[in-house]
Amino acid sequence: MTSLRRRILTATVLVYALVTLAMLAAAHRLMTRAAADELHQTSQRSTALLSASLAPLLAARDLANAQDLLDLLVESRSFSYLRVDGRDGRTLVQAGDQALLAQFAASAGAADHDHFSGPIVLDGRQLGRLHFGLSRTLAQSTERALVTRLAAIGLGGLTLAAALQLLISRVITRGIESLSASADRLAAGEQGLQLPVQGDDEVARLTTSFNRMSAALAERINALENSELRQRLLTEALAEGVVFQDEHNRALSCNQAACDILGLTREQLLGHEPLDAGWQVLRPDGSLLERDQYPEVRALRSGRPVRDMQMAVQRRGHERVWLSVNSQPLVRPGERQPYATVTSFNDISAIVAAQQQLRQANEVLEQRVAERTAELSAARDLAERASSAKSEFLSRMSHELRTPLNAILGFAQVLRMRLNPAPPGVDQQLQHIETAGWHLLDLINDVLDLSRIETGSMVVSADAVDLVPLVAECVRMAGPAMGAQQVTLDDQLAHAGELVVMADPTRLRQVLVNLLTNAAKYNRRGGRVTLRAEADTDSVCLHVADTGIGLTTGQLQALYQPFNRLGAEATNVPGTGIGLVITKRLVELMGGTLQAQSVPGQGTDFTVCLRRGSRPPPPAPPTDDPAASTGSSMRTLLYVEDNPSNVQLLAEVLKLRPRLRLQSATDGPAGLALATTQRPDLVVVDIALPGMDGYTLCRHLRALPGLKRAPIVALSANAMDRDKARGVDAGFDRYFTKPIDVAQFLRWIDGVLDSPG
Repeated sequence: MTSLRRRILTATVLVYALVTLAMLAAAHRLMTRAAADELHQTSQRSTALLSASLAPLLAARDLANAQDLLDLLVESRSFSYLRVDGRDGRTLVQAGDQALLAQFAASAGAADHDHFSGPIVLDGRQLGRLHFGLSRTLAQSTERALVTRLAAIGLGGLTLAAALQLLISRVITRGIESLSASADRLAAGEQGLQLPVQGDDEVARLTTSFNRMSAALAERINALENSELRQRLLTEALAEGVVFQDEHNRALSCNQAACDILGLTREQLLGHEPLDAGWQVLRPDGSLLERDQYPEVRALRSGRPVRDMQMAVQRRGHERVWLSVNSQPLVRPGERQPYATVTSFNDISAIVAAQQQLRQANEVLEQRVAERTAELSAARDLAERASSAKSEFLSRMSHELRTPLNAILGFAQVLRMRLNPAPPGVDQQLQHIETAGWHLLDLINDVLDLSRIETGSMVVSADAVDLVPLVAECVRMAGPAMGAQQVTLDDQLAHAGELVVMADPTRLRQVLVNLLTNAAKYNRRGGRVTLRAEADTDSVCLHVADTGIGLTTGQLQALYQPFNRLGAEATNVPGTGIGLVITKRLVELMGGTLQAQSVPGQGTDFTVCLRRGSRPPPPAPPTDDPAASTGSSMRTLLYVEDNPSNVQLLAEVLKLRPRLRLQSATDGPAGLALATTQRPDLVVVDIALPGMDGYTLCRHLRALPGLKRAPIVALSANAMDRDKARGVDAGFDRYFTKPIDVAQFLRWIDGVLDSPG
């Protein structure tokens, strides 16, 4: 390698030599041009002198003196040759080198002589022509001597310049050589080198930059060493194995966890392929994993990382180890093909064993669950059959009990309405019949409600209910129970103003009547019942408090157990022990709460809390229709019923409405035929009819042109919710249940009679 000093010296000498050569060439050119100019001027002077000397001789025809003059001039070496031609071109005299004369005569010229010619003139008259040659030998020798001296001077200057440049280059490159040597030491690993800075030239600035670079490099190396130490400590601290592998899958470095998991020493692992031919590598399904599917091989081949690959590895004579492996390819900047991989893996043998045990346990559990499911399915089927049988029993019991009750309560209500005022004692007897009948109906309804609650089929609505008039109605309904016990009712809601709650009005009426009736039944004779309300922005709470014997803590805990009368069965107070159970569930279905507080010997306070609502807008007033009928004309009511006592009862009820004419049929087909021919204004249908049930009959009646919009109602002892829902689907306008509430039924009749016909 050529040093900088030699390059500087060579360049300097070469430049100086080129400059010297250029100077010599320029000098030679200048001298040649000067010699040519001098020769030209000499020829002009010689021509003038010779013409002046020879003109008189030629004019006198003195050729001898002319010859002597020419010989003299040639001998003096001033001219190489001379010749004088006459006007006719003939040579008159000549002198000098004959060979040069011959060359001149032949117009060939000579290499070291110059030829000149000019006229010989005397008094303006040309006497002849002069030819002569001048030698260039003297000029050439002078030129050579001058060039030789210039070359000697250039060579001396070149030698001196080379010596000076060598000295200067040594001075310049001394600092660079020191920097080069220090850079070599720095590259060899020596850190913290600092060179002395001398002067203020470029080398000094370069030395300063080198010192800064050396300090920065030392700092960077120190930081890299610290980072490498941290990375090594971090890798060693990892519980998962980490192995760096080259492009041939040889291990370059690893941590101790990798050695422990694989059961190898560092010497066995480094420089070798971790999973060599002595290993058996398996997939999770137990099949052999080919080498080209190893995670590190896949990462090298594809250039993409491999994540969470599970596989089992086993060396001969060692236990099988399950691993979860991640392999990341390493790519240098600007390249696409990975040059190495870093692979990490965890020992998941315990997890795999636990999963296998869990799978086995799941299989056993699934088998047991299947067996238990079959048992539960059989038990469910049995329970469903029992529930269906119970529902069927309740439905049949309700139907069979409501049918005779319909006659008992119906005729009792008709008698009281027709014998108003009744003879002394008769009204009280009829009242006893009604009271007993309605009590029996309440018992039936309670049993049905409890069944609905237990099966989850109880449905309530959420309407805005004006509480004050509803409570007043409930107070009237509970009046007989209050009078029987001579209990005083303090109704503080009568003047409470507007209180609106979100509830089902029918079910809320049932709840309050039950609480008021219980407060009277379980009160002491001559006691007191207080009804009050507390309201805030979100809720309204109704309190029904009595002055009875109260309840103990144990009785409060068992208060809502079905058929548990809490010892009241030993008294003469009637009841079944399911009223409060139904009441609490109805309140909860309406989104409220029912709570009881009691002090033994002082009484019990039941609190019903419901969401507060807003009063609905009043209905629009009816418009006057001049064409509306007054309803004074006779109407026809068709009653389809197979029980003669029920037909007779309705006939007695309709006697209270003389504008209605009764027609009856004992089965479905007969009722349909009668409706087709007679086109009744109202139709009342029993559900359990022979030949065609009431639902089918209603659909056929609605298909008749004259009965599409006619009032058609059901009057049936089938009082289950599903029966009522089927009635709505079949097309009934209303669904009345037996025993019939005569007053309610007559109100419906009056509404139909007063509507436009």
